[in-house]
Amino acid sequence: MKTLIVSINSKYIHSSLAAWYLKVCCGEECGHVKVLEFTVNENADHILSSIYAEKADVAAFSCYIWNIETVIRLSQWLKGVTPGIKIVLGGPEVSFECDKLLEKFPFVDYIIPGEGEYAFSSLLKIINTGARLLDDSYGIACRTGSNIFYNNIYNLVEDLDCIPSPYTREMLDSIGNRLVYFESSRGCPFSCSYCISSTFEGVRYFSLERVKQQLKLLMDTGIPMVKFVDRTFNCNRARAKEIFRYIIDNPSGTSFHFEAAADLFDDEMLQLLTDIPEGLIQLEIGVQTTNGKTLEAINRRTDINKVFHNVERLRSKGNIHLHLDLIAGLPFEDHDSFKQSFYEVYRLNPHNLQLGFLKLLKGSKIRSEAAQFGYVFKEQPPYEMMSNSFIDFDGILELKKIEELLDRYCNSGRFAKTLGYAACFLFKSPYDFYRELMCYMEKAGFYNRSVSNKELYSLITTFLKSIVSSEEIPLIKDLLKFDYLASDSSGSLPEGLQEEPDAGFRKKSFDFLTDEKNIRDYLPGFLGTPAKQIYKSVYLGLFNHDLTSYAEPGVYTRNKTVILFDYSKRNRVTGLYGFRKIDAGQFK
Repeated sequence: MKTLIVSINSKYIHSSLAAWYLKVCCGEECGHVKVLEFTVNENADHILSSIYAEKADVAAFSCYIWNIETVIRLSQWLKGVTPGIKIVLGGPEVSFECDKLLEKFPFVDYIIPGEGEYAFSSLLKIINTGARLLDDSYGIACRTGSNIFYNNIYNLVEDLDCIPSPYTREMLDSIGNRLVYFESSRGCPFSCSYCISSTFEGVRYFSLERVKQQLKLLMDTGIPMVKFVDRTFNCNRARAKEIFRYIIDNPSGTSFHFEAAADLFDDEMLQLLTDIPEGLIQLEIGVQTTNGKTLEAINRRTDINKVFHNVERLRSKGNIHLHLDLIAGLPFEDHDSFKQSFYEVYRLNPHNLQLGFLKLLKGSKIRSEAAQFGYVFKEQPPYEMMSNSFIDFDGILELKKIEELLDRYCNSGRFAKTLGYAACFLFKSPYDFYRELMCYMEKAGFYNRSVSNKELYSLITTFLKSIVSSEEIPLIKDLLKFDYLASDSSGSLPEGLQEEPDAGFRKKSFDFLTDEKNIRDYLPGFLGTPAKQIYKSVYLGLFNHDLTSYAEPGVYTRNKTVILFDYSKRNRVTGLYGFRKIDAGQFK
């Protein structure tokens, strides 16, 4: 018997952890088991033909909100062209209405709710041997003649160390440069009403010995990024500290991403994190809202002031990439309340601020409260809200447009100085800035076409020049020019930011690079390198303001300044190129 475990990931950079867990639990009695990975962006006919070509007896799919519609189509098509194939579904998107799904989709043979490692291998043994399925050992929904059998068991693996490691040589060889997902625990200590993790209480842990062994394997393999999928990694402080220390004490080229609760960091953990090497760790912190009534309504226990304090401390050294989350559409969060939440989180200056929209997931408490809060939401995945009793659809559409600007401008990291000035000092609040930018972009047709990174600079240049006085325009151009040169090594400035030809300055720039003392002081990595070669790897920019620091909040000193951008060095946290202020006296 041949079984395919098919994973349809949301992006190419992602890999599947679940598929390899399932495979590693299958012994010889399960027959031959193979993993196939695709993405939702691939042509469905191509995926179908790839699966069909394997001539499998069983096709199993992991189902999530991003792929369920594709999975259902593929399952129906597969059953049509290979009537004898058994279709097995599992994953969070099918775990809460198994019997209804079997009634709705007659081409699906089995559904495994919950954690399927052992239930799946048990099912394959049964299919392979022809035994009857009616067994209450595991949660499995299936057809028995014209009836549907479902024992209402949600599978949970209590002893996680009993699950073999998914990081086999076959799995690691298939990864390439994609993200590798990792879990040191399952479950969550909290019960936020919008999350399906709230369905079951408690946290189960893999042993620290196993966690360290697997991390060492991944680091030794040269995996570039390991993303922990623990719902709240630092809910057990002692474990979190030990894992952090293990990563620090075993340096490699691997970076690590964690989801954490900022208010659970204590002083010892904060000190540990502020001392780590640059770019080793990324932290994703779900703030979601700063409205106390909203936090209470969604059953989210958060000390919001401690969140602010700890995030500020984590941000202070600049060695950790910080990703903060907000959710629009929560109960009691009207437009003004969300604007306040946006302000309080934006001022923390995260490297990435994700503005998400509430999804009423199957199995979540808030889905059962939809009528109570007046939710109108999409009945199809991802079940995103469109309005509720507190914010109408017009308000949501506005936030959608702001979210796109936030992603293209703020989260790209390419406009840090410009946004730090414009969003925080030119407008009453950051939200007001993005709303005005949104209105301008609507008129410019931004939302109806593809816009290149270079055009982003031209658009925001025109916007900012239209709202500031003529005296401020040189500063606006300086800020945008700096941002571009710090993030783009082409040296070709966008429209509206081009410099006036200055042969004298270009000559002095080249002469600067021929002086060995200058190279020793500013570019020691280029010692002994011909000036012509260095010239291709750096850019000397002339600015009307000293942008390396504020003279006072929101004020830059107006002074001719030369800044050297070094394109051989990139910050591991921001991705920006290194820069140094040069003594302008050398260019007179």
